[in-house]
Amino acid sequence: MSTDTIKDIIQYFGIEESHMFGNIANLGNDFFLIHNLDVLYRSCTELRPIDDRSLKMPIFLYLIVNAEFYNSISSYLRLHKAISFKCMRSALDSAFTSYYLLKYPEKLDVYLSKLGDDKNKEMLKKWNKTFRNIKRTINDNIEEFPLAKGLPEIHEFCSIYSHSDALGILHRYQEDKGSSMLLAKYFDYEEKHDDFHKWLACVLVTYFNIWLLYWREVFIHIADNKLSEIENRIVEFQKNLKSYTEKHPFEIPAVDGND
Repeated sequence: MSTDTIKDIIQYFGIEESHMFGNIANLGNDFFLIHNLDVLYRSCTELRPIDDRSLKMPIFLYLIVNAEFYNSISSYLRLHKAISFKCMRSALDSAFTSYYLLKYPEKLDVYLSKLGDDKNKEMLKKWNKTFRNIKRTINDNIEEFPLAKGLPEIHEFCSIYSHSDALGILHRYQEDKGSSMLLAKYFDYEEKHDDFHKWLACVLVTYFNIWLLYWREVFIHIADNKLSEIENRIVEFQKNLKSYTEKHPFEIPAVDGND
């Protein structure tokens, strides 16, 4: 059995860091796409506080999305595409839940019904119907949630990497036919150089679309004197992201499933 010639966890850490700094250097000016998307995410955390109870949970989930964005990007640069997509799936779950609660703020008690020891069976039944598979809830009512169009399909694709699906892991395992030795790759190396850029484009587009959902549903209404500045950043970022995705187009494969 071989594990990518990794001797121990210290060497593993070193390889991770080498990948990250090497990929940042190789991205050159394209790294500013990551930086500028981060600026958009952070800009909304600097707006005036929100006291509206119906908005507090969606905004909390926004912060979770922001954390998953960092997890996704740092994992991807370290060549952990599978982990990056797992984080992106989690971010999508948070975004879908936020979107639903923004449309139906009266459902907040249902969402919180699993907390505590005194669980109401009727509330749990409602929770299961709506929030157990929030992606399906959004997808089945997509006309009510137009800003989520295209995101359920990405969520489904990310699920490949969340459940040890053969499509998501077998590319990392090989068998030496001569020695019958099993070979395991601990990093997600791409066969083609452009595939690194293609899937990075996917990550950036997804997190930008998630951010736009929050911007249009919440933050644009409280941007006040920062509205013009943020909208200018949006226009500039969209232009640069469009250029990057045109150079490195990606297509989400169709995946059958109900996850």
